[in-house]
This record gives sequence, structure tokens and C-alpha cells, in this order.
Amino acid sequence: MNYKIEIVSNMKMVYMRNKGPYGSKENVEMMKRFKQWINQHQLNDELKEYGIYGVPQDDPGKITPEKCRYDLMLMTNRDFSKDQMVQTRHVEGGKYAVFTVTHTTEKVNLFWSQLPQMIQNNQLNMRPASIMERYREEEGMCEFLLPIF
Repeated sequence: MNYKIEIVSNMKMVYMRNKGPYGSKENVEMMKRFKQWINQHQLNDELKEYGIYGVPQDDPGKITPEKCRYDLMLMTNRDFSKDQMVQTRHVEGGKYAVFTVTHTTEKVNLFWSQLPQMIQNNQLNMRPASIMERYREEEGMCEFLLPIF
């Protein structure tokens, strides 16, 4: 599978979090709420430029699925610290190997199952940071950003 290298800036993010199994219908519903919130707060320019980042915070091999945290984040410099619907945080950027995948359960599961082999085959030197998913306006596609040195 082909990939590109991208340098991601340090980011100020606004985000929503769900706890539960990754790929759950609750995470799909959270995405709908987050997109509505983005639209209501006129952040469509940020959405178009940066996309929505999905960040699994836990390893489901080590944490029970019910306790797995999944964040949806949008890069913005606007202050939403008083907004009860979202939280804010900074995310450290860096160098990423970016893989584009068709956004279906089958293709995403295939990506995750093949990930260790892809890392080895491409001799990617992984950094200790979360793998991020990025969703842009191209419906049906998502990107996986692997933190590398």
C-alpha cells in the first residue's frame, strides 16, 4: 500500500469524546453531532482545510472495549473553552506516514490487520504517539496518519 510523508503542525484542537468499542454506532452518531456543531459554529473553513481527526486513545488489546476512548477533533484557533459540547487541547505535530483507505468497515479492518506488516515492509520507524485518522470532504475515503521519526 502506498503512502506519502507529511509534516503536521502543532495543533490547537476542539474535540468530542466517546467511550466504547471502536467502530461503534455511538462513534458514528458522535461524528454526526460533531459535524452539526462545526456547521453551527461556522467552522467550515477549518473543516475544509484540515479535516476532522479521529484519534483512538487506547489499545483495545489492553483496555476493555467499553473503556476505549475515541476523540473527534478539529483544528481551530478560536476559543471554545466555555462551550459545554466540546473540549479543547493541544496536539503535538510531527512527521507522519499517511495512508489513504476506502472508508468501509472491511477496508479499515484490513488496514489495521495489515499494519504491522506495512510498517515492517516500508521500514517505518514509529514514534510513540497516537495513530490518527483524518476525514476530509472526499466522501468514502479516510487517511491514517502513522507517527514516524
